[in-house]
Amino acid sequence: MIDPETLLLRDEMLPGVVRLTFNRPDKLNALSSTMLAQLASVLEVARTDPAVRCIVLAGAGEKAFVAGADIGEYQGGRNAAFCAYQIRSRAIFDALETFPKPTIAMVNGFALGGGFEIALCCDTIICSTEALFGLPEGRLGLCPGGGGSQRLTRMVGKYVASDIMLNGWRISGERAYSLGLAVECCAPEKLEQAVLTRARALLKIAPLAQKEMKRLISEGADASLATAKSLEQEVLFRLYTTRDAQEGIDAFLEKREPNFKGEERFD
Repeated sequence: MIDPETLLLRDEMLPGVVRLTFNRPDKLNALSSTMLAQLASVLEVARTDPAVRCIVLAGAGEKAFVAGADIGEYQGGRNAAFCAYQIRSRAIFDALETFPKPTIAMVNGFALGGGFEIALCCDTIICSTEALFGLPEGRLGLCPGGGGSQRLTRMVGKYVASDIMLNGWRISGERAYSLGLAVECCAPEKLEQAVLTRARALLKIAPLAQKEMKRLISEGADASLATAKSLEQEVLFRLYTTRDAQEGIDAFLEKREPNFKGEERFD
């Protein structure tokens, strides 16, 4: 049985698809130092666990994904503690962004501040019509600290990001979908099924290919087009030498489902 005091719950939605649930519904799942430490620990183990193919992040209760940081930890002008928390948060968010396996943010309710930053670190955001996204740190006399201002700007452009942050707006799930932040926006009762549909599709892709395509998307975006295309071909040539690639080709020609192993080596 899961300890109800655990701040980050873990369960399997499907074999290989692990859901991590932020579990402080009475605090709208606000990020505490302890919760962040638990997230870092789980991600570190899951990174090299071959049984984990996909991570889904969700929030407990019906009101929030993550409503931001635990502001109680900010009070008192404790500069050293505040800076340490922010540096640690940024490192954990970066680890989520570079996690080598597919990640999905399953957003219902508030995804504000650090909650929005976590969602922006995932490969895919699927939200409900009850979702509300925002970076309202300016209302506290602060700014985002976990990469939110930079990730959001790169995703939606300078003017939309400025409108959201400088006004402290909260944007709806429908608006997030229209901006291309979310890949799907559905009724809350259909949210889990929408996530499961994509998770099942992810499980059909070779793990090594997924890992390399994630890297192509991330690194290629900051490179020149010519450099990015060269990187793409270099990755393709290496993938072709793997057992997974040969298994995928054989399975296609033999009209059967492939049995990918995802071994971390190239023959």
